[in-house]
Amino acid sequence: MEEIRLQKEIAEEVEKLLELSAGYVSIPCAAHDIEKGIFKQLLSLGLALLKYILQSKINRVRKYGQVLEAGEVLRYKGKENRQYLSLFGVLTLLRPSYWSKDKGKIHPSDVELCLPKSSYWSYTLEELVGEGAGENDFEESVRVLNKLLDLGLSGKSSERNASHLGPVVEAFYASKEVVAKTEAVCFSASFDGKGVPKKKLKAEQVITTGNPKKRLGKGEKRGVMEMATVSVTSSFTPKKRSVDSIIRSLMGSPLSKVKSEVLPSETEQQQDNRWHEDVHRRAFLADQHKAVEYGLNRIKAAMVNPQSRFVVPIDAGIGLEEKVMAWVKEQGMENQFDGIILDIIHVSEYIWDAATAIFGEQSNSRAPWVQAVMTDLLNSQSKKVIGDLKQINLKIKLSESKKTQVCKTITYLSNHQHKLDYKTFIEKGYPVSSALVEAACGHLVKQRMEQSGMRWSSQGAQNIMDLRAVKINGDMEAFMEFRINAEQNLANSRAA
Repeated sequence: MEEIRLQKEIAEEVEKLLELSAGYVSIPCAAHDIEKGIFKQLLSLGLALLKYILQSKINRVRKYGQVLEAGEVLRYKGKENRQYLSLFGVLTLLRPSYWSKDKGKIHPSDVELCLPKSSYWSYTLEELVGEGAGENDFEESVRVLNKLLDLGLSGKSSERNASHLGPVVEAFYASKEVVAKTEAVCFSASFDGKGVPKKKLKAEQVITTGNPKKRLGKGEKRGVMEMATVSVTSSFTPKKRSVDSIIRSLMGSPLSKVKSEVLPSETEQQQDNRWHEDVHRRAFLADQHKAVEYGLNRIKAAMVNPQSRFVVPIDAGIGLEEKVMAWVKEQGMENQFDGIILDIIHVSEYIWDAATAIFGEQSNSRAPWVQAVMTDLLNSQSKKVIGDLKQINLKIKLSESKKTQVCKTITYLSNHQHKLDYKTFIEKGYPVSSALVEAACGHLVKQRMEQSGMRWSSQGAQNIMDLRAVKINGDMEAFMEFRINAEQNLANSRAA
């Protein structure tokens, strides 16, 4: 009787659709109004079809195994309603319920139909809203779905959905096998930090969080920001470039203090974008060590050819170099490690600052001097550059503040001199910039986490950064398959 009633509902919805179509033919109306009307009626028809199919399958589910492995006979407890929010709207399913003294209530049809366990949303909605939350604030993440499908989703429900999906990402990537490169190729691992605005802790929470005067990381502000460390790994084919071509790119860089008239051609930029392959991104809140190990372990898993090499282009972030070198030594990877490369763009910023102190911001001598110094550095003449800067501080009359700025540049170059062998890196065709991870910091963290007025809990921030990484890495479909299988396998094990 139930199936006959549902079939009648479907027939009625089809009839409404035909009547609606005939009505549009006979009356004057705009194409967009026709489109909206047909779409709304198709949703009603879809809901009727989905309910018929699911309820019919429930009614046909074979009697659940009456005896469990332990020998317990399940008790039939009648039928119970379950709501299911689909793309077409909410429907109510009536399914049989059983009782186990060890496991409590069991619903075999839920397992048979692969219904979600942690939510009454369909897995399709979970995926769509999860993707939206990775891109936009929670209210905005459901706006288009609500407009199209009239589902009545809220920003809070989107946030709850993220709290279901986000914690699964770690297990997903732990289970996802890294593709091994059997040929001899080069790999790059870059790391950088980006602050995430945090919710202020209550007084009682502050007391239990440890030393309130602990040293802050780069970009952190006490009680306001918490550092996320971004890990970006890739493989690449060495690309030989001249010092002159790199200079042209640097002098035209958006980070430079002045732009050159000679910019990289569009073709060169496109080639740079295709330089790195198999790019993989993740962000870890307040866990620099985990970020470094995660990225380097991925490279190790891919480097099956003993002739393969890897480099680590980074800026001078506190703690990064020490953690990288500790991992290299611990894993015995010294023979395949070609070194840490200090990001040339950050180096150029220090050189520009020194030039401003020496010549003044409006001087025409500033840009040619920077170009000459950067040419020396790219030719691995860092000792010469440091010596020249020291002589300038001794021989040229500068104010104390300007001398201090020149000294900062000297100190920066001296402290990182072992990462400035650019001539060797360039000859080997290695990247001398950490632009890939810089871009990831902006795209993966900043664009979403620093939207106007946003403040995050630690877990909430990690959930969104993880979901965002899954989407950016192109893994959303595989992730949802993993998430569904993990939840259903758990449900099956509990029902067995």
